[in-house]
Amino acid sequence: PYTLRPFSEPELDKATPLDRKRMRDFNYKLSSVRISVEHAFGQLKGRFPSLRCMGAHEDIHEVYRVIEALLILHNMCLYHNDSPKDILDSLSDDQLFRDGEGWDSVVIGDVSAPTNETEARLKEAGYRMRMQILNEVFPVHLYEV
Repeated sequence: PYTLRPFSEPELDKATPLDRKRMRDFNYKLSSVRISVEHAFGQLKGRFPSLRCMGAHEDIHEVYRVIEALLILHNMCLYHNDSPKDILDSLSDDQLFRDGEGWDSVVIGDVSAPTNETEARLKEAGYRMRMQILNEVFPVHLYEV
């Protein structure tokens, strides 16, 4: 319910030709932004491999504070042109964290939607939000001939 998703093929099929073009442009832009975000997370995890294995915590807010601190440090490193590659080059093979070696994925806390939210209500709210963003980012008047 909290992730912006692209318009599906059935949604595109039901749309007018004008809206279909706008929705396809929206999907393309959304995919581009998602790729950028994934690259940013990759850079962050490359600089701080401990993010891959934080383990279970009693207080989820503690995890947020740690991540926020690492984001600040990451931005400081970027500002000073520091590269994670500089660190990795200085470590021996036995000091490097190898992804997937003995670390289990852990789900922390309750990730379910609030009890008053139904799947249909969340789906409708998500559709309205996408349409609002579509109309703001790709206004109809730019597509009319």
